[in-house]
Amino acid sequence: MGQAIRPCLPWVKPLGNSLVQVAHLKSQRNSSWSRNVLRVILVCGGCLAILLPAWIPDRSSTQLRPATVELLQAFLLAAAAAVMLGASTHAGPNRPVCRVLAIGCCVALVGEIDDFVTDVLGHQFPEVWFVAPLLLVALITILRHRKVMLHFFSSLGNHAGSGLIGSALLILYVFNHVIGSSRFWKATLGVAYSPAVPIVCKSYLELLACYLIFIGVLGLSITLARRKELF
Repeated sequence: MGQAIRPCLPWVKPLGNSLVQVAHLKSQRNSSWSRNVLRVILVCGGCLAILLPAWIPDRSSTQLRPATVELLQAFLLAAAAAVMLGASTHAGPNRPVCRVLAIGCCVALVGEIDDFVTDVLGHQFPEVWFVAPLLLVALITILRHRKVMLHFFSSLGNHAGSGLIGSALLILYVFNHVIGSSRFWKATLGVAYSPAVPIVCKSYLELLACYLIFIGVLGLSITLARRKELF
């Protein structure tokens, strides 16, 4: 009797796994109406945020002040951090990756707040007191989840949005130093050079970089939240 039952035992585990998967799919289908409404609102909000460049006026009579540009940059970075933190609840094994990326967005947000408070308002902002704890938390998270972080960085090119974030970093650390410099515009404009030109170009390049970071984070959050198995 025991020998007759043993060959059937290997079929029990696949049958149980299939039943669990069917129950999981049914639970996903029976989502509440409030969750569906929230998803629609988030999708519409994301579409409006993607169309941000269309909101910026292109008429010469309507100009954005530096304070407005700094606030737009801070808003985009804050939205990117919020999106990544929201994706971490659905990321499963990728949750540490989402946390580290969200901390990176928060560090950039603190930098933009420092620029706004220091350059626009004329006050001193204790940036180090905010950046140092955030970097410490990120470092601890990376060390505690080394395997997950190494797998993410090794497959970073396969993630949607990584190219956009790379382009943003290229704008910030390469083009911004060249096109945002006074020497470049003195050689380009000659006698018509104005000291405000490099400042305006630098601020708008940073705004473009923040916009690309936001769109890239949207792509990364979708990829990380849908990837259930890492290894």
